Amino acid sequence: MKLRVTSFLLTVASASAFTVAQRQPIQYSAHPTGTTPTALAMTTAATEINPFVQGPRIAREELPVVYVYDHCPFCVRVRLALGIMNVKHNVFFLANDDIPTPTKLVGKKIAPIFVSSLKV
Repeated sequence: MKLRVTSFLLTVASASAFTVAQRQPIQYSAHPTGTTPTALAMTTAATEINPFVQGPRIAREELPVVYVYDHCPFCVRVRLALGIMNVKHNVFFLANDDIPTPTKLVGKKIAPIFVSSLKV
């Protein structure tokens, strides 16, 4: 009987170590001065709640071109960055055995390749 009670207590004690603590809800209070917050404070609060607020669309007359492989993690990063920055662009997917296109553009078989007509 002693063994059963001891094993039961150990089971209960070890099970409490795996319980998940409840997260307290966030409390939002009124503006401290009693006035309505400014537009900047409202947009700051909105981005704190939702960090994926999209900025203004960047579109040039002649769109930049990105040459990518669909299986390349670096190409995915470039496309993700352009999407987050909200830059409109054209994407050309290269075949894995397409050697002439990247060689003509940069001199060797490599991707991603970003081609922009922007003159600096």
